[in-house]
Amino acid sequence: MRKYKFLTIIVAASLPVSLCSCSLENFGYDSESSEVENTSETPVYSYDTVDIADVNEDIRKLLEDIKTSDNEKAVQDDIDVLLKYADTASDAMTYKCIESYLDWDNYDLESEYEELSETFYVIGDALSYAFAKGSKSQYSELFKELTDDEAAEYYTQRGMNLSRVEGYASVDYNVNDENVDSYFDVAYDDSLSDDEKNLKCAEIYLEVLSNIDPESYYEYYNRDYTPEDILKLSDKVDEKIKPVVSELYDRFEENKYSDDVFDSPVVFDDPFEKMKEYTSRLSSGIKKSADRLINEELYTIAEGDNCYTGSFTTDLPTDNTALIYIYTDGSYYDMSSAIHEFGHFHASFSDDTNAYLTETNLDVAEIQSQGMELMFMQFYDEIYGKQSEAMKLKLLCDLADAVVSGFQVGEFEYRALEKAEELTPEEVLELYDEVMGDDAEGYPFYYMTHIFEAPGYYISYGVSALAALDMLDEVRSDPAAALEKYEKIAAVPANSKDCGFRDSLKECGFSDVLTEEYIDELAEELLK
Repeated sequence: MRKYKFLTIIVAASLPVSLCSCSLENFGYDSESSEVENTSETPVYSYDTVDIADVNEDIRKLLEDIKTSDNEKAVQDDIDVLLKYADTASDAMTYKCIESYLDWDNYDLESEYEELSETFYVIGDALSYAFAKGSKSQYSELFKELTDDEAAEYYTQRGMNLSRVEGYASVDYNVNDENVDSYFDVAYDDSLSDDEKNLKCAEIYLEVLSNIDPESYYEYYNRDYTPEDILKLSDKVDEKIKPVVSELYDRFEENKYSDDVFDSPVVFDDPFEKMKEYTSRLSSGIKKSADRLINEELYTIAEGDNCYTGSFTTDLPTDNTALIYIYTDGSYYDMSSAIHEFGHFHASFSDDTNAYLTETNLDVAEIQSQGMELMFMQFYDEIYGKQSEAMKLKLLCDLADAVVSGFQVGEFEYRALEKAEELTPEEVLELYDEVMGDDAEGYPFYYMTHIFEAPGYYISYGVSALAALDMLDEVRSDPAAALEKYEKIAAVPANSKDCGFRDSLKECGFSDVLTEEYIDELAEELLK
């Protein structure tokens, strides 16, 4: 029932695309890094934590202050204090997340991280309760942006109190966390075959779906389109973009340096330092973000087999900044991961949304990162040398593949959710195979971490890639125009509840990408 959701940490997972740097290396992937011990240094962070007892004390103060007339300043001060708690709890969760991910098998760190995550989650509901009460008071105007009618009705119903709200929130968090933990236990169990993992994960997936309302689950991601809109376009994507992926990959393989991309990729000790060399040739704002990233050491590069093998960027709302975590394994992913995550980092400075109010529009957030990758394509000759043309083809292939896989998984998720109550685990797998087609063979069901951690998230990679590729013509023919377009979308506050995908595209000069006509045009542009 809570209106405001917290998506401050985007832990993307094993995607059937090569592009998305917010990704986890494939389960069972055999690379040289798998033989390397963890050489990443765990950073020492200094941060405050939040005691729920302190939050409750200040909530009670707010509830007393709203009873007093001519007390607007005190009420506003109370609101500001409570919002600060959410920011502080978010920061603490983020720092502990990095520590835990650098020592992936350390269960003590994992428990500490989960404890801070639960605290953050419970604080969110506690604040929702307090603000709902405030919206029914003489100071309702002060709470207008902090709640809505649905939340106010839920949190002020008869019998609801602060203790009960926090108890419900704790149970809700732990039920969701238990499902995710169960999934990872199965996915990483080497004693199970792929078929056994798939079936057990399908059982867990049905548990996940049992807690989701198919009528509203897209609202969680602040979307201005529906699952039905995606279903209508899925056939067009399959018809037009999937063959393009195949053609682009054929062209990539025909390039005489394609093997080198995998066997002897161009890598750098610190990809962010290399990336920084080109930012001044984009814009002063992008260079400023790169300078801050490096000068303030707001990134962690992980390597070795005892680290979380994904990459992500997460906000630090207290200081209106962000942290980047990337996993490197000496592959061509390393540089693209750095550029991709830097896109998120750069965009974060245009968004000062409080942690409590965050309703991340992931579709827009991913344009900000995928778009940065496209902007850097103009520097590939200098970065990659003789491998540059192969890398350009690989980038386009991966972006186009993001569209295909995003729509495939988006279709699967919604079709499964619609009839979850009647599906058996075996039927879940049959549906997965039906929707994914040949792609299911290389990406078994248990690889699909996203659908367990963040159901409904995956389609964002598809629609955002459609939008990012709307810059392709300008990147090739008029980089200045592409930069202008990118800077506009990067300045959109993706965490704001007022951020809409289609509205943002229109305001920033992008096409309406969720149309069959656009997909037809994109298929032609990709093969130029």
